Amino acid sequence: MSESTGPACGISPAPPPGVDPLSYQVFLSFMTALHAHRQLMFKILAETGGHPGQAGALRQLAANDGMSQRDLAQNMHLSRPTVTVMLKAMEAHDVVERRVDEKDQRITRVFLTEKGRTLAEQAQEGIASYINTSIGALSEKDRRELDRLLGELAKNTTKALEE
Repeated sequence: MSESTGPACGISPAPPPGVDPLSYQVFLSFMTALHAHRQLMFKILAETGGHPGQAGALRQLAANDGMSQRDLAQNMHLSRPTVTVMLKAMEAHDVVERRVDEKDQRITRVFLTEKGRTLAEQAQEGIASYINTSIGALSEKDRRELDRLLGELAKNTTKALEE
């Protein structure tokens, strides 16, 4: 276990009681990879003028411009108030425009502005670059194995959430 693994992600390098050392090492490696992923995404989005918290909204709206604010919150797995605050900031920077639905005035629809579309495209290019330089740098065999292992991890985690 490297000395930088624990501190890089703010976790003790010693396993907690009842956890075998190998499982804990895998956990630390996973957390370190997540930390590096987050830092690189912040860097890429900062270079394109975006905010990391808004990347999901940009991606959702690029695929479904004019979706309701409620659907955007659901798709992003965020509370409605959190999305409202985020959209207000995005509106202030001329990235999105919110409009009341013409048929049902209880619904607010969210649209990308021209600046927002440009930002969404730049963010997509940054994400493509990130994928190609990180995951894409692995051999095909390693990518398939990582996909399998992460699928198993997701399945186990989902099962634990449901219990």
